[in-house]
Amino acid sequence: MKRTLQIFLILFTTTYSFSQEKAKTQILCASNESPYRDFDFVLGDWDFLTANGKKIGEQVYTKQEQGCMILEKFTTFSGSTGTGMSFVDPSTGLWRQVWMSPTFHIDYSGGLNEKGDMVLEGTIYPNNGEKSSPVRGVWAKQNDGTIRQEFLKYNDVSEKWESFFLGFAHPKKKGND
Repeated sequence: MKRTLQIFLILFTTTYSFSQEKAKTQILCASNESPYRDFDFVLGDWDFLTANGKKIGEQVYTKQEQGCMILEKFTTFSGSTGTGMSFVDPSTGLWRQVWMSPTFHIDYSGGLNEKGDMVLEGTIYPNNGEKSSPVRGVWAKQNDGTIRQEFLKYNDVSEKWESFFLGFAHPKKKGND
């Protein structure tokens, strides 16, 4: 009986220790749980159109770093580019995006609103030394499979958010370069 108890304790302790080590090494941001998959609706290759339907560029969103980050590459036909890195900030539990282009960079964070839109707020910093300002980005899934993307700056004088860019990402059709 004593020997059986010893064997049981050894097996239990070993199994428990192994399961605890496994739990410690689980990569939370790679899980399928919210908030880690909340922004996955942007993944893929997209044609980017203005609100009046003119195609101005392309966006590609890919998962990186074992699913812990979404990398965005944006290019326009006029030669403008931008790169965004989006991830759940472990210190806040909120989505955070750091966006960089030759003309400005943005650092903002947030999450899904009650409608399921991704809403991030932070600061836009012009790369020419001009004054930074509060900014909000909204990514809204549409019923037709597109994503409405609107960017707003906060106007200190009117104390209102004012849209400075509105566009739609359309899923890229196969064979459509």
